[in-house]
Amino acid sequence: MEHLTSTTRSVHLKTAGPLTRFLYLLILILFFILAIVVAIPLIILAALIGLVAALYFKIKHTLTRAKSPNGPLDGRQNVKVINRDE
Repeated sequence: MEHLTSTTRSVHLKTAGPLTRFLYLLILILFFILAIVVAIPLIILAALIGLVAALYFKIKHTLTRAKSPNGPLDGRQNVKVINRDE
C-alpha cells in the first residue's frame, strides 16, 4: 500500500510497512472466514426451504390430481366423466 504525501519541493511515496501489510492480510483473511461461516449456513437453509417447497407443491399436485374426475380418490361409484373435448 502506498500513500502519497506532498511537500513544496517534491513528491515522496511511502510504502506500507511489514506490520501494516500483515494486518491488512489478517483482516482480509478474517473477512473471508466470516463470509464463509455466514454464507454456508444460508446456502444450506435456502436449499432446504427450496426442497420443502418443491415437496409441498408435488404433494399438493398429486392430491389435486387424485381428487379430480376419474381420479382414484374421486369418491363416485359407477360414474364416468365424459370429456366432450375428446
